[in-house]
Amino acid sequence: MRKIIFLIITILYSLSVGAQFEWTPAKVIFNDGSSSRGFVKFPKHSGGLISIGSTKIKFRKKRKSTTEKFGNESVEEVVFGDEEFTTAHFKYVPIKKNKYVLMELIIEGKVNLFKRTVLKSTSTPSTNPVIPQNVTYYDDTQFFLFRNDGEKAKLIAGPNSIGLFSAKAQKYFDDCPKILEYIEAGLYNIEDLVQLVKDYNLLCD
Repeated sequence: MRKIIFLIITILYSLSVGAQFEWTPAKVIFNDGSSSRGFVKFPKHSGGLISIGSTKIKFRKKRKSTTEKFGNESVEEVVFGDEEFTTAHFKYVPIKKNKYVLMELIIEGKVNLFKRTVLKSTSTPSTNPVIPQNVTYYDDTQFFLFRNDGEKAKLIAGPNSIGLFSAKAQKYFDDCPKILEYIEAGLYNIEDLVQLVKDYNLLCD
């Protein structure tokens, strides 16, 4: 059942935020508490800590309005959807010193779970001597854990994630003996990440 829930969330995520890279209705909430509704889109990166390119969002009050750019120094949250229906909730999250990336908030609590869509590629040999390789680009998903303590987010699963999931989970959740015992017993796999975070926030003070 947990694996099915994890799969459903991943599919819904793909459907809900696929439009984030196009002009999409959203509310931008600024660090000073003010907000503005309009249309937002933001760039897609390779998913590495040394991603090249801007992490700023583009904002238009109306579809044909002048484009403004905002980053984490001025934006706290971006809520996609209209006034009656929210499709996705994004926040800027630190992934390294002085580098913040906008990610979707999946679970909020003592430990927050975020998702991030990244652009990956595969290459195959080409029969064309002018183009030695055929490159195919595709979307993939990274999962990050983040505590509201000023530390950077932890990449726990997805592209560029190094190490076994169980080992990383044991280290990250070692402040809660009960959850640590369950992880060591093999009760949580990567497909159970959502449930793991929920259980930690429920059981661990």
